[in-house]
Amino acid sequence: MKRKNEKGFSLLESLIQLLIFSMLIQLTVLFFYWKAPIQSSYQSDFLGEWELFSLELQQLLKEVEYVEGPMNTSVSFKTEKGLVTIQLYNQLIRKVVSGQGHVPLLVDVASCQFTVEGNRLQVSVERLDGIKKERTFAIGLYSE
Repeated sequence: MKRKNEKGFSLLESLIQLLIFSMLIQLTVLFFYWKAPIQSSYQSDFLGEWELFSLELQQLLKEVEYVEGPMNTSVSFKTEKGLVTIQLYNQLIRKVVSGQGHVPLLVDVASCQFTVEGNRLQVSVERLDGIKKERTFAIGLYSE
């Protein structure tokens, strides 16, 4: 009987491959355990951005002389600084003072709607990832 030169896996090679495979499986499981807190942290980052946006908008609305009729995606009001416009531009909400420059207030915005009822401004925002936020702000109208 002649022996053919058949090569196969030795026990040592099989054990090394099994060890590498088990390490990859553990890393995959760890990745999915890591992904959930990071994703919720990302969503809470938006909540932080939303709160900062809300605080800045309320500060702007503190001393408003008059409010121009809001469009769906923008609202303008007169302050000591000039005519301030808050508007949706592409995928961000920005502040424009007297038609010059712009300051980004909130990014990754899919849609935004401004409505004014009396001395209240209601802002509804939907982000690109589908998260919706809505808040009502007090407009501090004053007369000189």
